[in-house]
Parts: sequence; structure tokens; C-alpha cells
Amino acid sequence: MRETRFQCPYCGVGCGLFINEKGKIKGDFEHPANKGDICKKPVYLPKIYEKGRIEKPLYRESKSEPFKEISWEEAYKILKRKILSLKPEELYFYISGQLLTEDSYVINKFVKGFLRTNNIDANSRLCMASAVSAYKMVFGSDGPPCTYEDIDDADVFLFIGSNAAIAHPVLFKRVIKRKRQISDALIITIDPVETETAKKSDVFIQIRAGTDTVFLNSVLYVLYKKGWIDYEFVERYTEGFDKALQQARKFPPEVASSICDVKEEDIYLIAEIFAKSKKLISFWCQGLNQSVNGVMKNIALINLHLATGRLNSKGCPFSLTGQPNAMGGREVGYLSNGLPGYRDVRNKEDRKFIENFWVVEGIKETPGPTITEAIDLILRDEIKFLWVVCTNPAVSLPSLKKVEKALEKVFLVVQDAYYNDTVNFANLVLPAAQVGEKEGVMTGSDRTITLCEKFREPIGEAKPDWQIFTELAKYMGGENLFPYRKPEDIFNEFKNTTKGRLCDISHLSYKDLPARWGRKWLYENLRFPTESGKAKFHPAYFDLASEKGEFILLTGRLKNQWHTMTKTGKSPELLKGEVPPFVIMNPKDAQELGIEEWDIVKIFSDKGEIERVVIFGNIKRRHIYAPFGYPREFGEPTNILVSDRVDPISKEPDLKYAGVNVKVEKKVLK
Repeated sequence: MRETRFQCPYCGVGCGLFINEKGKIKGDFEHPANKGDICKKPVYLPKIYEKGRIEKPLYRESKSEPFKEISWEEAYKILKRKILSLKPEELYFYISGQLLTEDSYVINKFVKGFLRTNNIDANSRLCMASAVSAYKMVFGSDGPPCTYEDIDDADVFLFIGSNAAIAHPVLFKRVIKRKRQISDALIITIDPVETETAKKSDVFIQIRAGTDTVFLNSVLYVLYKKGWIDYEFVERYTEGFDKALQQARKFPPEVASSICDVKEEDIYLIAEIFAKSKKLISFWCQGLNQSVNGVMKNIALINLHLATGRLNSKGCPFSLTGQPNAMGGREVGYLSNGLPGYRDVRNKEDRKFIENFWVVEGIKETPGPTITEAIDLILRDEIKFLWVVCTNPAVSLPSLKKVEKALEKVFLVVQDAYYNDTVNFANLVLPAAQVGEKEGVMTGSDRTITLCEKFREPIGEAKPDWQIFTELAKYMGGENLFPYRKPEDIFNEFKNTTKGRLCDISHLSYKDLPARWGRKWLYENLRFPTESGKAKFHPAYFDLASEKGEFILLTGRLKNQWHTMTKTGKSPELLKGEVPPFVIMNPKDAQELGIEEWDIVKIFSDKGEIERVVIFGNIKRRHIYAPFGYPREFGEPTNILVSDRVDPISKEPDLKYAGVNVKVEKKVLK
């Protein structure tokens, strides 16, 4: 029976999969990311291909009117008219880490090269921007320094701000497999919530939300005081240690334990493990990234690796990618400051190279606004046109009441495979093909590129995202810039932008995939793309936003759902145990408020209110946890309560720390 290869379209592990002619999905045993393993989510993908799909272009001039079906030609006429009637800075494009690399490359070229505006961002701003910023500050460039292979001979695995057991399950199973192989392997979790990852760990440190920078600085302090710094490594391969240490010395364990609400011995334990283990890998995800202090949390963790020489054969600071192709998006430079091949619009040589390569003039040197900044610009009537591709900002962005006002105000184009909450605010809706209905590549968390082959025709009049932008560009006179007839043409163009770069894939073709760019260890000789060739320590400053409210609201993913449930929410098998929408509370906090398990509570602040069913769990006192991904069919989305303040460096929103109050709305029936 014929089988088709593709990459799982959910988390960033990048698992290789097969689908056969009967629609059965299984893992690819030859794929380096998963070696045949598979989690629950992609198994049900074939069942939801036909459910809730957008099949034809839809249009309404006024959002008070119903949609009417139109042709693609009419859609392109509307787009051309709207785009040409506005200044480039009045246009904005918001795209996705779930697009194929070819899609992202074409859209980025259309915006920055053809329209000559940097007004584009991606939902990676909500997940990976802090990790990207920290990697660049320390190592001079983006990209995890190691690969999944490093799991197979490590003896310590530190998870901080990551519930990998449910968010990156195949990777976590690989860690568990390693633990079974050696008796002295350690799994450590640092988190305010006893997550599934924490329950399977040997050490669980229950930290106060937002204080990771303090904890990690204190570990560096202990390493220094105990004489556990690898000074030979620090001297030969790094710079800036003294300034980082100066900041860390502000947080001796007796100070840090009070701020973080942990035991002093926990800090000493982590320091000793960093000093004495054989090979230590630290994994982190949104618990560090989605913070007003996100870059500093990343920096503080990476500082520990530099201080103890824990790179390559001794370990790795491993940022876990949130989405299936956020890494590919980073390669094509789809954020507001990026250009293909790990380039930046602020760098004159980078701009000149891409201008010559694309045969365009005038790429802007100033990064465009980020998505949260764009929302403010819409409300100030400075951005008048928003094109959203393959993402659902009406649920996933912070401060949703403000977002709703912006989506109501702007001329909104939504390009997606499925109806979602954002469609409700749209003027023009474009049906897009999804994975399996188009061909192209994705890059997983460890830099492995996988070819996603086409195994079914797009539903209705849906088209691949790259094709929609290519056809529009030709309609607007840009046929010379977009000569593509198939996705492989785009890949072959894009790969040449990477030649000689850290992410060089110029030697690869579709037939070579899956394949990884870079060596197993990205910085194998410990020379880094910085001015000095050395990795850079940075002082990890601490800032915790002041929040009103009795509780700190934490947000995150559901176990069997993907982000805003646009696809996975259509699977009855994956919805089991995930509805009704819930909030996790500490039983002692609940008792003080007269709340019993399964009561319905109102969670509220000056930003709005939501209702959730209470589940008891081991969560830090005065913290509550509510998954963010429930669409409006289940009630008000969680992110109504989340602030839109951002990290000052990465501009990533502080999605994991909001002050709220809780009261009983409806008692459980006994």
C-alpha cells in the first residue's frame, strides 16, 4: 500500500509521519526526530480534513452584512484595490509558524520586497521571540546548539517553564527512555504547577511565577561561592562573566529563596547538579519566553551553561520550539526585523544582499511594528488593512477586548483552512490548503528539515498559501519577482539565500530530506558568530510586573489540543477530558473561598471576566492555571484577562502572568 511522508503539523518536535491510502497515520522509523514514535494528536488528523472547512472565497464590505461567495478573480481585484489605495505603512500582515517554509518565504518576499514594508509579524512573536533574542545575544545567532541525539547520552534533564510531557510528548518519551537506561539519570522540573512533566520527575521545585531569573542568578552565585565555575572554559570561550556575576551576587540563596518562595537547599542542589553531572540538557519553552522578563530568564539559564562549560559533549541549553515550523519561519526571517538566511533588516549588508538577490530596491532598514504594537496602531487609525494567515489572533493574542476592537475597526483579510473566531471579524475570507493538500518543508526544534508530501487534493477552491500570494503579485504586476510554478521552485530559490550562513541548506534538495542544517553541535569548535568569536555572558536583570488581584493567572496548553483548537477541537476523541473549560486551583486556596471541586467560578479583573470549572491540583498557593486555547464556542477566551505588556527586548507578550480575582458563580450539585 502506497504511503506518503509528511511532518506532524502540531508541536515543534517535528515528528516524521506516514499516511497510507486508507488514511491511517503512523510514525516514520527512519526519521531522526521521532524514530517511529507518535503522540495522540496527529492520529485523528484524517478525520477532521472535511470538518468546518472554508471552501470558497467570501466577502462583505461591511461587517454587519452576511458573507457572499465570490470568485478568486474578484478576491484578487478587491485585494489589489485595497492595497493600492493605502500607503505601505497602513498595511499589516500577520502570519504563522504553522505555514510551510515555502509559504512563509513567498509572503515575506511579497511584503518586504514587493510592497516594500516591514509591517509583518508572525505568531512566533507569542512563543519564540524571547529565546531567539537570547540566543542571538549570547551566541551571535539563532538556532539550538545541540540536537535530539544529545538526549541519548545525557544524565540530567532540567525542564524549566516547559510541560514537555504534554506539549512535546515524543521528545519527553525519549528522555524517559534514557532514564530507564541509566539508574542515576535525573529529571528535574521547575514550575509553579505540578505538571505531568513534574509528576514524572525526580526533583520538583515549585517556584513562584515570574521569578525564574532570580532563582537562576542565585544558582550562578552558589557556583561562584563553591568554586564550581569552569574558569578554563570561561576564559577561553566566553566574555562578560564578571558583569553577569555582579548581577547574580545580588541574589544569594537566602534572598532568592524568599523572592522565589523555594527552599535554599533547592538552589544549592541545582548548582551542584550543574557542577557535577556528566551531561546536562536544559529544556525550556513558554514558561520562560512568555514574560515581561523573558529574555533575561533565557539569559540567566544560558549563563549557567557557560559558567560550567556545559556545551556540546557536556550539555546544551535547548529551547523547545512551540510550533511545527517556527524554526523554518526564523530561517526565512518572517518576523518584523528578519530577512532570509538569518539576516536582519537593520544590517546594511543583509539588506543589500537580499535586494540584489530578489532584484528589488528599497528594503526598509527599520523593523516594522510587532503584532501587539500593530493592534495599537489599528486603534489609532494608522494601520487600516490587516491580512491574517493561518492563525487565530481573536483567541491567542493578549488583552483580547482591545484586540476585538481592532479587528472590528480594520479591513480584515483572513486566510485559513478552517473557520475560526477571527473569521467572525473578517471582510474577506480566503480558503487555504492545509498540510497534506500542498507540498513543502518544515523545520523542527533540532534544525531537522522534513518534506511534507501532498497526499490529497485541497477541498473546494482552497489553494496553497504560497500560490495565493504569487497569483496576487502577478495580478499586481509582480510576475518577474514570483515566477514559481511549484513549491520546489520556491525552495530552490530560498535555499540559495542561506549559502555560507549558519543555517546553510544550499546543498540540499527535496530528495535529500529529512536532513539537518548545521552540525550535530552547531558550535562544534566553540567558535561563535560574534565579533570576538566568543559566547557572551550578560547580566540577567530581574523585573516583575506589578499586578492587582488575589491570584496570579498562569496559562498554557491542553494535553490533547493544539493551540486554539481550530483542528484538534473537531475530534471527539481528542476532546475527551478537555471540556468543559477548567481552572486548576490549590485546594487550600479554594477552601478559604468556600469553593469545592467542580464548582463554576468567575475569574475576573479590570480587563474582563471568564467562567471556568474548578479542578484541584498541586499548584503554588495564590496561583491558578487556565488553558488559553478555548474558542468562543466554549465561552469567553482566557486571554481576555492577559495583559499586552511585552518584554522590552523581544517584544514577546507577558502571557503567563496576570493578576485576577476569583469568586464562586455556581455551586456543584451534590
